[in-house]
Amino acid sequence: MHIENWFWVGFVGGGLSLLFSFLQLGRLLPLSQGDEPSQGLSEALRKGTNAYLKWQVLLSGAGLLLVFGLMEALVYLRRLGQTTPLSLLSGGLCGLLVGIAGAKATAAAGPRSASAAGERLDRGVDAALSAGATVGFLAVGLGLVHLTGWFFLLKYQMGYDAEAVARTLLFFGLGSALVSLLFHMGGVFARSAGTTAETVDREMGLPPDDPKNPTAIADRVGHGVGSAAGLSAGLYSAYENGLFAALFLGVSAFASADMAWNAMLLPLTVAAAGAVASLIGFLTVRPRERGDRYSLPWCLRFAALVPAVLTAVAAIPVTYLLMGSWTLCPSIAVGLAAGFLIPLSGEYATSDTYRPARSLAETAETGSTAALTGGLAMGHLAATLPVLLLAATLTAAFCTAGGLNDFPKGAYGIALAGVGLLSTSGITLTVAGTGPAGDCAAHAASLTDIDEVPRRRADNLASIGASAVNGGRCLAAGASALTGFALFLGLAKMLEESQSGQVFDWLTPLLLPGILWGLLTTFLFLGFFLSAIRSSARALLLQARSQFQDNEELISGDQAPDYAVCVSRCAVRSLLYFIPPALLALIAPAAAGLLLGFQGLMGFLGCVLILSVTLSLLFSLSGGVLGGARRYVESGRKGGRGSDCHRAILTAERALTSLSHGAGPALLSFAALAVTLSLLGSVVFVTFNLPALLG
Repeated sequence: MHIENWFWVGFVGGGLSLLFSFLQLGRLLPLSQGDEPSQGLSEALRKGTNAYLKWQVLLSGAGLLLVFGLMEALVYLRRLGQTTPLSLLSGGLCGLLVGIAGAKATAAAGPRSASAAGERLDRGVDAALSAGATVGFLAVGLGLVHLTGWFFLLKYQMGYDAEAVARTLLFFGLGSALVSLLFHMGGVFARSAGTTAETVDREMGLPPDDPKNPTAIADRVGHGVGSAAGLSAGLYSAYENGLFAALFLGVSAFASADMAWNAMLLPLTVAAAGAVASLIGFLTVRPRERGDRYSLPWCLRFAALVPAVLTAVAAIPVTYLLMGSWTLCPSIAVGLAAGFLIPLSGEYATSDTYRPARSLAETAETGSTAALTGGLAMGHLAATLPVLLLAATLTAAFCTAGGLNDFPKGAYGIALAGVGLLSTSGITLTVAGTGPAGDCAAHAASLTDIDEVPRRRADNLASIGASAVNGGRCLAAGASALTGFALFLGLAKMLEESQSGQVFDWLTPLLLPGILWGLLTTFLFLGFFLSAIRSSARALLLQARSQFQDNEELISGDQAPDYAVCVSRCAVRSLLYFIPPALLALIAPAAAGLLLGFQGLMGFLGCVLILSVTLSLLFSLSGGVLGGARRYVESGRKGGRGSDCHRAILTAERALTSLSHGAGPALLSFAALAVTLSLLGSVVFVTFNLPALLG
């Protein structure tokens, strides 16, 4: 029996996930959007979302076409196979579709979740979960169907062997990584709109949640819709890259044992099992009829635990059947454990129901400086646990799979741990998707000025979702670390083989310049990113001021502001000012390889990976702890809204928002793109026999 005929399991897991995604969308759309003001807000959010997505698609399409053109030139020079540019384009279009779906679902869920939470909090959670499931299972299903479909095309229609299939599929990850990075333009958009809304508040006395503030919709579109699009595209990219890395490294590790197809089938089977288990986990979510912000999160955590256990039960015996050994089972098991524990650590640190956020709220009574310092301190401490979990997962997966005695199998073990961590991404992205949906619901409630009790419920929904989305960001950092280091080790092996079997020299003098170039590039990327926020916010502020100068009746509320032009202006400026960091991400790996050689390139990649993962965790958790402290105070403690403590926390949180919501997630996409581009460069300039291999 040919083992490659069993790859249809990817169609099963992917097809069920896609079907479930459409069913959840069917549950979401018929829900009530509330009264007439809520319906008007929903229409404004829809128009704002469309205006933002138009420019986002323009940027992403231009970036894809640019890299596609470069690849076509390499095909013309016979450095790449003809299918490689198509793989880039296909992966990028799938990532674009998932990002758009995340934005659209969140915009649709905001008013509906607010209306449902106005009746009961558990109904609001259910509506937000439907929005999250629409995107989460779409990402998983599309990833599995996309990979499996191309596998059958390459294997049976084009006659590729295992190595050619694995290397071609690897470049699908380049397209999704590029689109993920470009979708973080939404971080620039969100923070630009938020900064402008705060300035309009100071200058004109119009709070960010006042419908008369012309930047209000831009702020809501940015923080809810933009963050959802970036999170969806980022986790989809991590999911696909994790699978492709495992396939690529599996072929390298087991080609000599004539088990290459088995090594490729194993991660796909684990991912398919995780997709089905995530469906079962979602069905276990049963929010209590009168659940609150303290009890409802436990329903979501139980829903994440069930798929991890079920996937382990299914994957461990399958691993033995496919590989004939129990050696790789610990790698999958520790990956599944990390996939549950890492998001849990992020939720604990940032939830307003636990000690870190409450302790920071007490610190904020002494002023905004103490709150900012305390937030950074808590962020450092909170980032320690996921970093330790990642280090333990990397070490255990590498050592149990082969270690230094069998380097290729050790790298494959790390890739399998990444697949295990991401195998339950369906339920993880579903839970994380409640964050943007809950945020939109709270903003919808504040803009429509509904009664106090429904508004408090919408705030509670936002609180539940905020800790979930911080857990999702921690998971994205963990996935980037495992996938990135697996590909890093695979690249090192490839470069060693290119030197005719010579041992790779890690002590070369070029290693230090490579590390310094990685430091410089990371800081330049952060500088360009934050500068884009500043410049875009300035352009939006000028537009808001011009509206008040042209028509003073806006303040009195006799005339509605022009929301659409504010969204368009912010989107256009964000697009233009995001181009420098995007170009830097494309150019830096090539510059490292050409100027410093392959040893310098390895130093560059190692530095970028470590910095990106640690800084992303630090930024996200620092802002998340401050957000948890703010929600704790807004629930009525420490003087409640408007108190000195509340103002101090708000000031500190706004100071870190650009880093926590924008730069942190963007750094992960930057690192993933750098590793994948470096692999492309190694294929082009090192593996000279690849054109013959790929036809």
